[in-house]
Amino acid sequence: LGLVAMALPMLLLTLALEDLPVSLGSLLIALIPIATIAAAHFMVEDERFSPKSLPGLLLALAGSAVLVGIGGESIAGVDNLWRGVAFSLAGVALAGLGGALSRRFALQVPAEDLVLPQFTVNTVLLLSLVPLITDIDVASVSAESWALLAAIGVIGTTVPFASFLIAAGINPAYRLALTGYSVPVVAVTLALIFLGERLTVPVVAGAVLIVAGVVLAERTTHHVPSPGVFESR
Repeated sequence: LGLVAMALPMLLLTLALEDLPVSLGSLLIALIPIATIAAAHFMVEDERFSPKSLPGLLLALAGSAVLVGIGGESIAGVDNLWRGVAFSLAGVALAGLGGALSRRFALQVPAEDLVLPQFTVNTVLLLSLVPLITDIDVASVSAESWALLAAIGVIGTTVPFASFLIAAGINPAYRLALTGYSVPVVAVTLALIFLGERLTVPVVAGAVLIVAGVVLAERTTHHVPSPGVFESR
């Protein structure tokens, strides 16, 4: 899980944003819920994809496109466009696989037993890759910077992923995947509150489409979440 659900997808998606405009990168990242549902169809028992939920998923994806302003920023002059797209799609595929694995393992192992090993593997792996992907000398990083990185890691990674693992024990993969569409809505809302960004028609329209798509997908899926019973299979 540390490798597939966290380290590799986050690394690939971050590298992709070096080549892609934020609008296109954000839209590709919004494919993660669909990738998760597709992976769960084959990997998680009794969680087959229902075609009835496809309109809702596509509606939410369209809302993400409107929200991030896809089309408002030209990609004609972007260097290494296809490299960025390839990194993004690889990251999306791994994130979807990781989401399905999280659900599968959460049915067998208590979440508190999954969190620490997963984050340990993720941290060790990414730190070991630093010399290969950047010129930063880890030994020269100040204590203040390490403290800031730790704070960002706890708030932006540890708490959300730990919550996801706990939720995976009591919710089907499709419902976990749908929470991914809340990320751009929450990010835009917080930007409006704390960064003074403007509330525009595309922002409102995109948020409405996302919420409507999530509600539609949820209502058209009749899967009942399995209780968090931990047993080996």
